[in-house]
Amino acid sequence: MLSIRKTLIGYGLVLASGFAHAGVITLNGDHFTASYDEALVDPLYKTALLSGSQDTVYFLPTAFAAVTGSGSVSTQAALQFTLTIDPGYNFVGIEFTENGDYFLSNGGLVGAAASLQATNPDTLATTLLDLTSPAFGMVGGSTPWALSGLLGPGGLGAPQTLTVDFENTLHSEPSSGIGFIQKTYVGFRVLTEPNAVPEPSGLALLLGGGLAAWAVRCRCL
Repeated sequence: MLSIRKTLIGYGLVLASGFAHAGVITLNGDHFTASYDEALVDPLYKTALLSGSQDTVYFLPTAFAAVTGSGSVSTQAALQFTLTIDPGYNFVGIEFTENGDYFLSNGGLVGAAASLQATNPDTLATTLLDLTSPAFGMVGGSTPWALSGLLGPGGLGAPQTLTVDFENTLHSEPSSGIGFIQKTYVGFRVLTEPNAVPEPSGLALLLGGGLAAWAVRCRCL
């Protein structure tokens, strides 16, 4: 009975430890905040980081790879995060970049595909970026590869909050021997711009028109 109780207590501690480490991670960037629930990020991506310029959220996966000695194999992973744009700024887009290296011992091909979607939670409007690499087929030695693109604001309007969903696939299909492709970096550079402010001349005209309207109203009273 005592051993069963100890086992249950130990199991409870393990669960409590898991809950203690899970939660929402927040990064304060340049004119935006990025946050994500660890439960919605594939473990292959690890923890998000912020670039020195404070404008890029990036991950350094250490085990995201597709490798096979025969046939074909694909590895997939997904993540989701939320962007909150600072007051006084507008969302302009996301510059997406990922890279890694691959190896083919005798021939065949490897490749990567990515899908990036931003959603305005207020209107449910979305904008989508789908990318597929060319078939990489250099034989012998480790060869670098990269995939990049720009996700514009599309028909999102001017949201202060966006949900970003990302899906990624690596594919390896050697004709013989070994085929291997891995990803070692994925980054999302968040582009923003200040809200438009009326020029001094335009502001003066606006104020002048308002005062004139007020004066006419006073005369009428």
